[in-house]
Amino acid sequence: MALTPMMRQYQEIKTSHQDALLMFRLGDFYELFFDDAVTASRELDITLTGRDAGEAGRIPMCGVPYHAVEQYLERLIDKGYRVAICDQVEDPKAAKGLVQREVVRIVTPGTALSKEQSNRFLAAIGCVGSHYGLAMVDVGTGEVFAGEAGEVECARQLQLWEPIEIVAVKGQIPNWLDDFIAETGTLLTYRPSGRIDVIQTQYSVASSAVLGIGENTATAVAVANVLQYIQETQKMTLRHLQEPRPLFEQTHLVLNQTAMHHLELTATARDGSRKGSLLGLLDATVTAAGGRMLRAWLERPLCQIDAISERHEAVDALVNDLIVREEVREALRGVHDLARLVARFAFNSGNARDLLALANSLANGQSVVDALSAAKLPPLLQNLLARLPNVKRLVDGITQQIVDDPPVQTREGGLFREGVDDELDRLRTLQSSGRTWLRDLEQQERERTGIKSLKIGYNKVFGYYIEVSKTHSANVPGEYERRQTLANAERFVLPELKARETEILSAEERAMAKEYELFQVFRERVLEYGGQIRVWADVLAEIDVLQSLAHVATERRFVRPEMKLEAGIQITGGRHPVVEMLTPGRFVPNDTVLDPQQHMIVLTGPNMGGKSTYMRQTAIIVIMAQMGGFVPAESATVGIVDQIFARIGAADDLGRGQSTFMVEMIELAEILRQSTGRSLVLLDEIGRGTSTYDGLSIAEAVLEELSIREEKPLTMFATHYHELIQFSAQFERVRNYSMAVEETRDGITFLHTVVTRPSDRSYGIQVARLAGLPQQVVARAAELLRARETTGPALDEVAVTGEDRPAKQDERGSVSEAPEVREKEGALALFDGPYRSFAEMVAQMNVLSMTPLDAMNRLNEIVEKARRML
Repeated sequence: MALTPMMRQYQEIKTSHQDALLMFRLGDFYELFFDDAVTASRELDITLTGRDAGEAGRIPMCGVPYHAVEQYLERLIDKGYRVAICDQVEDPKAAKGLVQREVVRIVTPGTALSKEQSNRFLAAIGCVGSHYGLAMVDVGTGEVFAGEAGEVECARQLQLWEPIEIVAVKGQIPNWLDDFIAETGTLLTYRPSGRIDVIQTQYSVASSAVLGIGENTATAVAVANVLQYIQETQKMTLRHLQEPRPLFEQTHLVLNQTAMHHLELTATARDGSRKGSLLGLLDATVTAAGGRMLRAWLERPLCQIDAISERHEAVDALVNDLIVREEVREALRGVHDLARLVARFAFNSGNARDLLALANSLANGQSVVDALSAAKLPPLLQNLLARLPNVKRLVDGITQQIVDDPPVQTREGGLFREGVDDELDRLRTLQSSGRTWLRDLEQQERERTGIKSLKIGYNKVFGYYIEVSKTHSANVPGEYERRQTLANAERFVLPELKARETEILSAEERAMAKEYELFQVFRERVLEYGGQIRVWADVLAEIDVLQSLAHVATERRFVRPEMKLEAGIQITGGRHPVVEMLTPGRFVPNDTVLDPQQHMIVLTGPNMGGKSTYMRQTAIIVIMAQMGGFVPAESATVGIVDQIFARIGAADDLGRGQSTFMVEMIELAEILRQSTGRSLVLLDEIGRGTSTYDGLSIAEAVLEELSIREEKPLTMFATHYHELIQFSAQFERVRNYSMAVEETRDGITFLHTVVTRPSDRSYGIQVARLAGLPQQVVARAAELLRARETTGPALDEVAVTGEDRPAKQDERGSVSEAPEVREKEGALALFDGPYRSFAEMVAQMNVLSMTPLDAMNRLNEIVEKARRML
């Protein structure tokens, strides 16, 4: 089937890019044809039209304006498509026949220039023998990370960094990568193994070993794979990419994806929203780069006490100097995303407005420096300012040469001020005189013909023309040559107009070409300054994070934690910052003590009592302290923690055939294998997902393991298995804590206060009543519980008929027991749990160690139990 020459050109190019949508440049539009057009029309919600393609007849077509292509690209990339950009690679005016076109860029999820605040990472896998290397690149910021580790650590890093696309070599896909792809749906792209020499070319080094990644290592292979993929898709070497930094740093507190999910560090567990997460609370940054760095600090807190203390000192200085902090915040508001601005020039997509944004950002950065220089600075801020290079020459060059409001397009002129270039000024003079001549000619012809509405216009098809409305067509002189007839007007040319047209257009074209040439010089200059601009970007981002932490600390009443090398956590009046924000004035602070002499807390109490919040806030305070921030507490002393593990709440993985209990056991196995004496472990309701005896046995075995091993992690173990509170008698370093409850005849009240004793029961039936369970179900549950507490009968041994039930409903609809049952229940409640007599219960109280609040709560409990016995 014969196609038109242009459609044959399209088909030839499309044949080499079957896995991508092909955007084909035609004039001022990028067009898509055939199935690509149908797909793009649907995904972008743009009109699907048609085009004559020769014998093939009319084919589907749709298009987007070339100057707005980036926004359409981003929408397609977010939906998981690859897009090949096919451009004109020769001047259409100089072309003989069909304009030559080539694919100049292939945009994929991992190589797209993102406008989002967060990072967008492209990953690559390298394999040498049984060793795996990982490389992570954000082409939008130029950041590159690389390293080598075993399967478990590589899989953990993928979960932590969340790459949007992974490049791998066929036949070298490990099982853990298959699992990650299946779980996340990340785009997997197969490419041949990269040539190692691509590293030397990218970084202008004689050997990749100079970069600290070795020569024939799995790390080097991973870096080569990702660099070659970028060059293949972008059709160029991206000069803004930084040298690789270590991916597997041992200087950070380790948080796996499970812990981050359960603690809701960057997103809520319910709907994945940033609002309601710890990041959402802490982020008072005012720059995009600062926002990215804050998230990196939160996901990878420090383990080096000196570096942590330096951050604390810097935050402290900004907390105590409101004027400087506000001046810094205000100056930072004028700082654009410097790293991504440089990336735009590396991709050859930056324009004159980007140049001005770059210059203005650096100028505002200098204002940040000036504001800080007026204060007494701690070492970290002093060192940051000392790192800054002098970029005044670049800033002055841009501001002095680029006009205040340049056009978006770089090839259409109007970018540079007068006096920048002599040749440009001469061409502009010719343009100006030509425009003056055109105005004079227009006025002359109006007077000569008497047609006051006559005007001179221009378009690319006819050049300059004289337009006359049809009502005045009778007055048109004979020497006018008709060129075009419109609905209400006629267009003509004059010999003298055509003669001058060449001169005018030539000056305009040459002036635009000269301006583009000058702009390309600026583009090169920006790339030459790329390393220095990057330093400014990093320093300003860090200052932004520090002021953000100080700003939030001031608003939320956070305090500076004390850091120590010895393991242990001591928190007075600790609070969960997010829950506190959501419940203003109602949050109850609590203390926490975990150290080698008291390494484990067994936490009991009712559901909704606050056990999970209490455990989470302990981990969050540690994370906030080690990331360099202040913490929500009256005071806090934190010994360096190397890892935090959190197993809180229930979740299944049905897609992989794993039940809630299986997921719980898998996560628990990882905790037991990897935790050390410097780890913090949070375990909630271990064993509840299976039968009572199985679950209790597993929970007991876990407690024993964590208590007898040589390296005992700091552990918080929440449970409803009251049998486990006996561990405090078996192991001297285990303590029983519980969430206090106030119990009256009308029900229970959650006090959300942690007390240093075990709970005597779970209050499950009372919670069920509060939740609104049908009254008859609550009553029956209470009856079954009493029967089991008395004799432990099977279910069928308890009468089911209404007349056999000792409970009845009163007029208010509440359950009131028969007198003999209430008396029995009161007695049983007294002797429930570890206390077998009233005397034993009182004798075990250590009055001297109680806080006033603990004593009042305990006394109230004794009084209530005594009343129920009477």
